[in-house]
Amino acid sequence: LAAVRRAWSARSRPTGAGNARALRARGETIDSITFRDAVAADIPALAELHVTTWNATYNTARGPSVATREWQWRQVFSKEPRRDFVLVLADRTGRLIGFTWGKPYDGGEFEGQLSKIYLRWEYHGLGLGRRMMEETARRFLERGMHSFILFAELTNPTLGFYDRMGGERLRNDRGLFDGAYGWRDVRQLIRDRSGESAEPGR
Repeated sequence: LAAVRRAWSARSRPTGAGNARALRARGETIDSITFRDAVAADIPALAELHVTTWNATYNTARGPSVATREWQWRQVFSKEPRRDFVLVLADRTGRLIGFTWGKPYDGGEFEGQLSKIYLRWEYHGLGLGRRMMEETARRFLERGMHSFILFAELTNPTLGFYDRMGGERLRNDRGLFDGAYGWRDVRQLIRDRSGESAEPGR
């Protein structure tokens, strides 16, 4: 049943080619999209983005409200000291179009957890998801976390994306895959853009 729901949701998504045409029609380019660390002033826009992308992912309008998401994000940003990070993507006008949230993981063999990764559907299929994973991996590495885990719903239509990104499907105590993925070395996600090692100090 989860596979059927996932396939149905995936078919309702816009194609990468369609999104590329729409991007050009809006006068945007991939290079005009910026990646940066979120700050507290981003919380209202982040909450709105969280609601929009979560509802689109799970094909519902009954997810948590913007007010609920804003309260949750204020809790995240108010904690000190912070070892987590929130990465956001913004278009040329500054509007947020995607985000990831990474934090330490205390549940076993993985050091970090990618708790959230969402991108507006009109930007899917343009290579931005891969960049989001790469920039997230860099931030884990900068914080001394060399591996991370991700928990996804089995109905999430992006499971195939995690497979393509090299995620290891983890099994539960019954030997079943229930949506958990692991990356045992974050460097596998980091492209070498400078000719130097992806790991600091090496």
